[in-house]
Amino acid sequence: MGGIVSRIVRPRAASWGPEDDRWYNPGGAFYGGYLPTESGISVDSNSAMRLITVHNCVRVRAFTISQLPCHVMERNGKEKTQATDFYLYEKLHDQPNSWMSASEFWAMAEAHVCLRGNFYAYKKGLEGRPIQELIPFKADVVQKVEQKEDYSLVYHVKMKDGTITQIPGNRIMHLRGLTLDGIMGMNPIEHARETIGLGMASGQFLGKYFGKGLHPGAVIEHPLALNAAAHKNLRDNLKAKYEGLGKAWEFMLIDEGMKISFPSIKLVDAQYLEQMKMNEAQICGLFRVPLMLIQSGDKAPTYASAEQFMLSYSVYGVTPDCNNYEKAIRRDLLTPQERKKYYAKFSLAGLLRGDFKTRMEGYQIAIDKEIMNPNEVRDLEDMNPYEGGEIYRTRTSSIKEGGTGNADA
Repeated sequence: MGGIVSRIVRPRAASWGPEDDRWYNPGGAFYGGYLPTESGISVDSNSAMRLITVHNCVRVRAFTISQLPCHVMERNGKEKTQATDFYLYEKLHDQPNSWMSASEFWAMAEAHVCLRGNFYAYKKGLEGRPIQELIPFKADVVQKVEQKEDYSLVYHVKMKDGTITQIPGNRIMHLRGLTLDGIMGMNPIEHARETIGLGMASGQFLGKYFGKGLHPGAVIEHPLALNAAAHKNLRDNLKAKYEGLGKAWEFMLIDEGMKISFPSIKLVDAQYLEQMKMNEAQICGLFRVPLMLIQSGDKAPTYASAEQFMLSYSVYGVTPDCNNYEKAIRRDLLTPQERKKYYAKFSLAGLLRGDFKTRMEGYQIAIDKEIMNPNEVRDLEDMNPYEGGEIYRTRTSSIKEGGTGNADA
């Protein structure tokens, strides 16, 4: 099975430039993308990233997941400890393959799920033996996922030579987003293409609006009938003197009794800003990202509101994906025997960290109520343990044991 990896189409940078039609219409149906939206813009998972709101949301989601360490935990009776000696621990926590870090791997996985609804990785190694590496697939390598009569899955994967190879589901790690059939995740870009297309069209309109200081709607009236040469000369002179963003507000001198008018629609009249704000909010809702995380929104959040936004983002944005990935790891990477003892867990503690004063007050309560011991607190703060710090002993219990409490009462 190791030979399959070398034959699969690998990700590569786009090699086409302005001389290729795909430079101007990368999502056209002819190239395997989607048909143009009502706004006239073709949108697919690649071209959507050109809209800054989509780009920012995907970056926030990807880099949030990438900073959360994925631990393999071991159950030992009622005790739960990190299984650092387990063969999958290093692959999920540190390095899944020879060229990627775990942070890069999970960021890529999240980006694929956000933009396409699915992420695939090949489990390199002999069947029945421990997994050697997790090899991520290029986004469009998997052509089809088929369910057989026995309900097992088969993945139709495109190779470098253009042939399609069937890979059994037990050799694939598959992360799905929202799914309606339990087999494939829904592509969120496909279902939100009209909203994203509207945002891209608005950006193009604004660029063209500012690219021409003399708006195309300007009308110049000349009292005389001009021949072709005079007409061209007058047009060229006006464009040279007044066209362009840097000359938009210069004085315009009109001679020979000419009159000029600008029957264009102002951006305010077109409610352009309101439409852009609504578009940003809709796209942020699609990716479950608060507006403040992409430096957007009408008002700057206060400290209290920012804290609630981050809590909401953690609970409704990040935690569902982490839980989904943990269960996928159990299904795709652990054997039935290993599932009885091991499980994957993303640590969200770092994402929910408060300021220093708030953390210390929380630790104080946790230690005093014997929820945590001092060494566990020191470990969360990346500090070395001290001898005796592993004992669950509150300040009250210490006073009682020492005999210095209110013994005369």
